[in-house]
Amino acid sequence: MKSAPLLILLLAGLPLLATAQTTTDTPRQPGELTGARRPTHDLPGRPRTAAAAPSRPNSDPIQQRLLNSDVNLARVSASQLPDLYERFIASTRDERRQWSAQDWDNAGVVLARLNQRYGQVRTDLPLEERLRIRSFQGEFHTLRGARQVKKAIDE
Repeated sequence: MKSAPLLILLLAGLPLLATAQTTTDTPRQPGELTGARRPTHDLPGRPRTAAAAPSRPNSDPIQQRLLNSDVNLARVSASQLPDLYERFIASTRDERRQWSAQDWDNAGVVLARLNQRYGQVRTDLPLEERLRIRSFQGEFHTLRGARQVKKAIDE
């Protein structure tokens, strides 16, 4: 019966797989995956909305802790992003067992900031790096989903 928790984790990830490659006209939620398509608000000739505004200079202690660095994500180069995603997921792996729901929400906000910058510079990255980033994004959602399943089982 050791395979039951694994089955639950896999089932928890199915909704993510079904929506990972689709795009919608609804705004993205914090921490949501960023696809390969360009959002319509970033197209030339279209005004930028408040939701697409660059991140403010970083002074967020949560972001500093999760990325192990004080960086302004609005100015990060494309070549720096894979390392930042790797640091983010490494911190998530290390700390996730002690996280509350608020900690997961805070991490989702940091991931959303990374995703926003990724959306702006992804065409400057080689395919291998884009796939690596997508796997980090998916891993975060899998870990978050696993935590929600564990919480539901424990209750």
